[in-house]
Amino acid sequence: MVFKFRLISNEVKGFQRDIEILSEQSFYNFHAILSQSFHYDDSQLTSFFTLDSKGKKLQEITLFDFSEGKSKDIKLMDKCRLKDYISQKGDRLIYVFDYFNERRMSLELTDFLPNDDSIIYPRISL
Repeated sequence: MVFKFRLISNEVKGFQRDIEILSEQSFYNFHAILSQSFHYDDSQLTSFFTLDSKGKKLQEITLFDFSEGKSKDIKLMDKCRLKDYISQKGDRLIYVFDYFNERRMSLELTDFLPNDDSIIYPRISL
């Protein structure tokens, strides 16, 4: 199954993109398409946050584990599949790609699509 997300930037008025990604893919795959498409430094500290219906952060899924293995609660992007955290239309994420300058994007699951074997996922579709 393919998840279709609507990405909205709070930095540029009216900026939005649709991203299609397989539900089996990891948050790292999601991070990679975003950083490559928008020319962000993909080695910087970045995180996704799952949100509740009121916009409160629930779970952080991060690129790096700075606890040196001391915390078992750390969720890493390359180990977490989207389908384990996203399940219904309207589920939302925040993608923080620059902690020092507080840069982020909002993502919302807008649709479920059938997998098309002729398409390479993830991809920007709008």
